[in-house]
Amino acid sequence: MSSRPSYVWFSFSLAMAPGITRERVEGARLPELPEGEVAAALDVELLYDVPAADWGGHVPRLVDAPGRRVMGRVRVMPLESWPQVTKLEEALSLATSERPVRVRTAKGAMLSARAFTPPPPEPSPGLVSESYLEALARAAEHAKLPTDYVSRLQAEARLIQAVQRGHARWPR
Repeated sequence: MSSRPSYVWFSFSLAMAPGITRERVEGARLPELPEGEVAAALDVELLYDVPAADWGGHVPRLVDAPGRRVMGRVRVMPLESWPQVTKLEEALSLATSERPVRVRTAKGAMLSARAFTPPPPEPSPGLVSESYLEALARAAEHAKLPTDYVSRLQAEARLIQAVQRGHARWPR
């Protein structure tokens, strides 16, 4: 590890996959994203309740959930790149709040890291963004997260799609 000042960043959203990130934020100056390491944030889960017009539905935020975990990548980022990381997370998924998380790496190391998440929303009706779920599953696959986690994200995307399309057919 470098002696330069740095932050340990846990990324659980589209920033896991630089290619998908570039598609989403065309023209923006992106920070250099090191590969990092597969890791699990502990005692948190994703709650899809943040309205995001750009995604056509709700995107997730991290919430406390004892015993649960969210997979992602942990990266050590130089201090000078942190403002770019902040802008990137906001552009990808409205993640403007920074929060501490405990992560366990694939090699078993326990680390304290920072994660970005959207702030709690005002209550609003609406559907979960199918396009965000699909992009998140692709990002997780690209980031080489565990196959069972990628499969779960893909299944959630299919389930949400089926439920929301079925709900649209119900008489009101």
